[in-house]
Amino acid sequence: MDTFVAAVENVPFVWVMILSGVDTTGIDHFFNAKSVAVYGASATPNSVGQAIIQNFIKPQYTGKIYAVNPKYSSVLGVPCFPTLQEIPHPVDLVVVAVPARITPRVFEDIGAKGTKAAIVISGGFSETGPAGAEIEDEIVAIARRHGIRIIGPNCVGVIDSQTHVDTFFLPEYRCGRPKPSNVANISLVSQSGAFAAAISDWTSELGIGISKIISLGNKCDVDDDDLLCYLGEDPSTQVICFYIEGYDKDKGRTFFETAKTTVLRKPVLVVKSGRGKRARAAASSHTGALAGLDQIADAAYRQSGVIRADNFEHMFDMAKALAMQPPARGDRVLMVTNGGGLGVMTTDALEAMGLAVPSPSPELEEKLKSRLPSYCSWHNPIDVVGDTDAGRYDAVLDEAIKSSEYDIFVVGMLLQTPSLGMDVTNVISNYQRQSGKPFVVVSMGGAFTTKAGEIMELMGTPTYATGEKAAVAASALAEYGRIRYGGEFNRSQ
Repeated sequence: MDTFVAAVENVPFVWVMILSGVDTTGIDHFFNAKSVAVYGASATPNSVGQAIIQNFIKPQYTGKIYAVNPKYSSVLGVPCFPTLQEIPHPVDLVVVAVPARITPRVFEDIGAKGTKAAIVISGGFSETGPAGAEIEDEIVAIARRHGIRIIGPNCVGVIDSQTHVDTFFLPEYRCGRPKPSNVANISLVSQSGAFAAAISDWTSELGIGISKIISLGNKCDVDDDDLLCYLGEDPSTQVICFYIEGYDKDKGRTFFETAKTTVLRKPVLVVKSGRGKRARAAASSHTGALAGLDQIADAAYRQSGVIRADNFEHMFDMAKALAMQPPARGDRVLMVTNGGGLGVMTTDALEAMGLAVPSPSPELEEKLKSRLPSYCSWHNPIDVVGDTDAGRYDAVLDEAIKSSEYDIFVVGMLLQTPSLGMDVTNVISNYQRQSGKPFVVVSMGGAFTTKAGEIMELMGTPTYATGEKAAVAASALAEYGRIRYGGEFNRSQ
């Protein structure tokens, strides 16, 4: 399997796209647009058309912005034109925020301008019934005739935290915008605009590095497998996350086939709703998608190597670890902590996730005894007790890594004890880098502890506030190791 993985990783990703039948032509315009026009721009306070304009007049966006609306000559100081064709410069991306009934005329204008990417924010299409579906089919037909790619309709569009393309019509004081990280970044594709907005707001406070958030809405053109291919090649994305309500009956198979190759390059995580009958019906009415039987989706995820998370919290706990750490070569976990209760609770959570928590071998135990005080616990979890300093962590990690008995290290550091200094962060980080094995840190507490966790993450080691969250992260590292390296783990290694 390792040979196959290496071979796939060296294949230009464009060949993966060609072989899968996915067309990502023009998708880069959605994220790297050097000029954007807002069709339906408005001077009305708190309107959708004004909110989108406000995003692009911020100094972070360095491209050109234009408004399109025959009612105005300017909107918030942005030049406004009656049609796209009257804009005297090329336009890379059009954001459409007009009533559904007008959109076919708008797409004829987009086609005449020669613009190749459009985000349709408006609702009133296939999610509303046959009449709306007819309008949606009409704009798709026009778009295909002119080579225009569409995200939407019935969506909030995209945020790119690096280029500052931002079509979310939600004011920033109500919906925070995520920031990129210098360590590792995650991209999220969401079928639901509301969830995309909520994740944007939530992750802006979490400190998780986000590269892109994409709301797909009805997926009339650009869909999950298009973005799976695009993000698989995107150097600013380390982990790809999806919120999915359902798959088009013809395109679902393509997604899973594409995923089989993508997961050998970077992890793919999914939260899929529609587990029950009522939820499937709600999903169908929400975005016009076929929610499908949950058991079929589960089997397809397993076969394609996609990791399914139970909820958004679990997905981001997993994604953070996968973005920062290498996949595990096995599922044997060592827990080392300076708090007995934290060790027991975390071990419970690790075992509940199906991970192995074996005791040290007699040889390793003897080496630990020779380097630690007699009142420490030698079993797994290893408790270096409350009067520890960073030296005891150093001793445990040194001997445990040299023994090759463990594949994942979960380190609990309760910094409320006065003898444990911030130098423990360097000890943990150094051993992670030297060993090349995945580490997860648990750091429970208030402001001082939170700051230590931030330092750990700046050094590339994911840190969590509870043992349960750390266990979810460790399980993802083990699961992705299975996907990358194949087969079941041999625990006698």
